[in-house]
Amino acid sequence: MSAFIVEKSHVNAMLQGAMSISMRYRSTHRWHHNGEWHELTHENASQVGQMLLDENIKSVSARYPDSPLTDLPGRTDCEYVIPFEWHVMGRIPKHIELIKITNCYTYQSCEHDDWGNSEAKAFCDSLIDNTIGVLPGYDEAPWEWHEELPESKPIRLV
Repeated sequence: MSAFIVEKSHVNAMLQGAMSISMRYRSTHRWHHNGEWHELTHENASQVGQMLLDENIKSVSARYPDSPLTDLPGRTDCEYVIPFEWHVMGRIPKHIELIKITNCYTYQSCEHDDWGNSEAKAFCDSLIDNTIGVLPGYDEAPWEWHEELPESKPIRLV
């Protein structure tokens, strides 16, 4: 499996998508980590973005342990020395785009042993869940599934 450091714009799109869903549905993007609830706000978006970027760098560094930061796959120029700053983007990702870019981020960031317990994973899991919940047709879909079987055909167990 290969991994790369995502662009800061990728992380920014994830944050903006989360905030957009929160504003549109009058909710708050929240995630649970280490026994505490965390909340994404305009005030802490840069800090959350830095946390996500740091986790991605930690993952890629674990995948390529003999490479210095500047030689890791992905964007590793001097921009990554500058702290992450969230900013409003020109285009907000569509819901399906938000799911896919979050899946991309998690794929790039899961290469180290602590990923399963990381705040970044908790953030991404809640982002995926919240985004799926606002997809068209989600509210109308059944919560559980019952297959309607014709009464004339008994079920045969093998």
